[in-house]
Amino acid sequence: MAKFKFRLQSLIKVKEIQEKKVERELATIKNKILQEQARLEDLKHEHEKLITTSPSEGKVRVADMALHQDYIQKISSQIHFENARIVLLTQSENKKIDEVMGVKKDKEAIEHLKEKQFEEYKKDIEKKEQVLIDAIAQRISG
Repeated sequence: MAKFKFRLQSLIKVKEIQEKKVERELATIKNKILQEQARLEDLKHEHEKLITTSPSEGKVRVADMALHQDYIQKISSQIHFENARIVLLTQSENKKIDEVMGVKKDKEAIEHLKEKQFEEYKKDIEKKEQVLIDAIAQRISG
C-alpha cells in the first residue's frame, strides 16, 4: 500500500518556522521591556536620591541650586520618557502575543485536517484489506 502523504505538509512546516520567528521576536520585546524597567527603576532611585539631598553642605549658591533643580527636572523627563517607552513596548508585546496565537491556531487547524485525512486514509486501507481478505476467503471456500 502507498504511504500516507499529506499535501499541505509544507504549509505546516512554514507555519512552524513562522511560529518560531514570531516567538523569538516576542522574546526580544520581553527582554527590551525588562531592560527598560530596570533603567526606569535606576532613574527613580536617582530621582529620589536627588530630591532628598541638597547640592552642598553649608552655604548654597544660587547657581548650584539651579543646576541641581535642572538635573532633577532632566531625570523627571527621562522617567516620563521611559514610562512611555515601556507602554509602547507593552503594546508591541500584546500584538506579538496575538500574532503567536494566530499562527498557532492556523497550524493547529492544518494539523487537525491532517489527522482527519489520516483517519480517512486508514479507513480506506482497512476497506481494501477487508476486500482482499474476503476475496481470499471466497477462493478458499469455493
